[in-house]
Amino acid sequence: MEPIGYNKKRAIELLEMFNLDALIATTPVNVFYTTGIPTLHVAPNPILFVLYNQYPSFSIITNDGEVFLLIWALYDSVDRFSWVKNYERVGSPKGGLKLLGEKLEEFGLKNKKIGIETLMPRYQSEFLRNEFPDASFVDGDNVFLEMRLIKSEEEINRIRKSTQIAEQAILNCIESLKEGITDNELLQIARSTIINEGAEGWDHLTMNIGDSDPEAPGVGTIVKPGDMIRFDFGAVWKGYVSDVSRDAVVGQAPEKGVKAMENMIKVQEFCLENLKPGADPKELYNGAYKYYKQLGKGFCSIIGHSIGLETEETHIFGPGHTYDDPIKENMVLDVEAWQNVRGQGLVGIEDCYRITSTGCERLSSLDKEIFVK
Repeated sequence: MEPIGYNKKRAIELLEMFNLDALIATTPVNVFYTTGIPTLHVAPNPILFVLYNQYPSFSIITNDGEVFLLIWALYDSVDRFSWVKNYERVGSPKGGLKLLGEKLEEFGLKNKKIGIETLMPRYQSEFLRNEFPDASFVDGDNVFLEMRLIKSEEEINRIRKSTQIAEQAILNCIESLKEGITDNELLQIARSTIINEGAEGWDHLTMNIGDSDPEAPGVGTIVKPGDMIRFDFGAVWKGYVSDVSRDAVVGQAPEKGVKAMENMIKVQEFCLENLKPGADPKELYNGAYKYYKQLGKGFCSIIGHSIGLETEETHIFGPGHTYDDPIKENMVLDVEAWQNVRGQGLVGIEDCYRITSTGCERLSSLDKEIFVK
């Protein structure tokens, strides 16, 4: 069995770059990434996710790129789901920590520099520091992030499939749009579509009807003529997520909404023209916002965030960006631009793109204009 995204050679390079002797993954997402074990909340049976507070899984990556896995004793299918050959089972948090300590000593790491996740449970990080006072435990989040930012062909295919499913959910919701339909009914259509299309579940179902709260649909909001309805959906297919949004309206689209959408599409296209390997994220964002100011007034949110096992692995560019390195080939970014239109809520556009050697490849396929019913 081959890894989905984990690349041994890249792991070796990154451990050397960050001057680390080892990395320890404890969060479900990074244990899944480094081992393939179904620790995610959308696994066919998410028991490893549900019980990881009692039966934690660990993966240890040494500076030769090899991975060692510690997993719940009753999970008997490691060989069916993981490419990791070196593993042992544990029966309790205490037993897991004891074995983790034994393995670090066996690997000669008791006085070495080890990267751990900042989301590692406190009882685990305190155990390590108390058990190995001569070791240096440092923040390893950026190492895992750098590993995951560059996607393999399999990862890209999974994101592409996930995107297709999310888009079908949006299309089915738009097809069902009519005066009087509620957000609850639309959410049900989205959920059933995502499952029927073969996804494990939904990553997010953001939706606003007029000026309703897009982060909290499902309260019975009713569609009225002239309301702008924004569908921002993400499916999960084989662990990988998507993020795509479109706007629709029943009846006549409000002029200010139409104008805002035209501008958001132009801003997104500006980003895409400048999105290529070597591009500076800060310069790209500043250029895009300057371009927007030539088109309209008011605040516009312009964001490019990496997507993969999580919807927002990190913001590559935007007002809250946390990534300062140049754009790299085979990153997958969700590029979004939106405005808050008075009386209509959020109006905007977002799509997923793979960075290629010369520019970017669109993974989504829906028409970008407002859908009118």
